[in-house]
Amino acid sequence: MNTAWAKEWTANFANPDKLIDMYADDAQFEDVIIAHKESGKAAIHKFFVAAGNPAYAENTITAVGYCGNADGGVVEWTWQAKHAAGKILGVPAKGKETNTRGVSVLTFTNGKIATQRDYWDAAAVLRQLGAIK
Repeated sequence: MNTAWAKEWTANFANPDKLIDMYADDAQFEDVIIAHKESGKAAIHKFFVAAGNPAYAENTITAVGYCGNADGGVVEWTWQAKHAAGKILGVPAKGKETNTRGVSVLTFTNGKIATQRDYWDAAAVLRQLGAIK
């Protein structure tokens, strides 16, 4: 895996059906910030479809870089969102835009994502939503 792979991976967040092809059948996903876990390709796909629902937000995730090898590594990325409805971390987000940075810690099995743990800057999002200074 390399930066070109990471850019393809983040570009695929706009198409969860294509994105999920990059995961092993028994993959494990965790968004550490929101304490959310999913197990297995079908459950992860369902989560990505819901998270990317344009009725709630227009999301753009862009890879900044990759550090690692074919066994595992870290993708640094940015997440930009134009929120159409709903809340983020319990804070109303409708009509607002947020931009934050994060990383995904990945392991691979046979070229597919086996585990993914995401960490992102929630404080930046909360500042942009006006919840904290």
